[in-house]
Amino acid sequence: MNQSELPYNTFIRSIILWGRITMIAAFILSFLPVLYLRFMFGVQPPVSLIISSVGLIAFVMLASYLIEPISYYPILGISGSYMSWLAGNIFNLRVPVSIVAQNSAGVTEGTPEGDIISTLGMGVSVFVNLFILTVSVILGTRIISNIPEVASAALGYILPAIFGAFLFVFSIRSPKIAAFSIPVALICTLLGIPGPVILLICVITTVYFSFFAYKKGWITSVK
Repeated sequence: MNQSELPYNTFIRSIILWGRITMIAAFILSFLPVLYLRFMFGVQPPVSLIISSVGLIAFVMLASYLIEPISYYPILGISGSYMSWLAGNIFNLRVPVSIVAQNSAGVTEGTPEGDIISTLGMGVSVFVNLFILTVSVILGTRIISNIPEVASAALGYILPAIFGAFLFVFSIRSPKIAAFSIPVALICTLLGIPGPVILLICVITTVYFSFFAYKKGWITSVK
């Protein structure tokens, strides 16, 4: 083992330990509002409604539960995965922050350096996110009412513009893979397939295509 990897391995062991602790704590704490209503005010929905609601949520989230950790892990890394799943806003905030941070630092996703940079970037994003949410809660109505209609309408294009730029960056880095995955996504969208299922299809088919292309010698690596 390279001596330079030892501090990183220690870091990862610490991340896994505290990641498990914080995720379990978050799971338990998420039930506190329900328990508070139950024991303080006696509010409790029928058991049949609880069972049906849990079943519906499990069905809706099944695709995300299976595919999102696989699809986002190469970008977020171990520490970033724990952090993003705890903080939320994975697709529309944590992933873009991780990509921008690693590109700005000139490191590669999936490497120890990329993992560290991703962690730093998302850590900053969590604090900035909390600050913006706090300001929005306190002054949100006043700020929104003073935003011009043209500017507020333009806000809806921010997320597509960000991911359009990322699509271009990754397409340039892996044009053959992009030439396969983009048509798959477009076809699925035109067929009206739900978003989580499209993500599942794109990830699975792209992984298999990349493996097949690598075995055939069409691609050598993804930079």
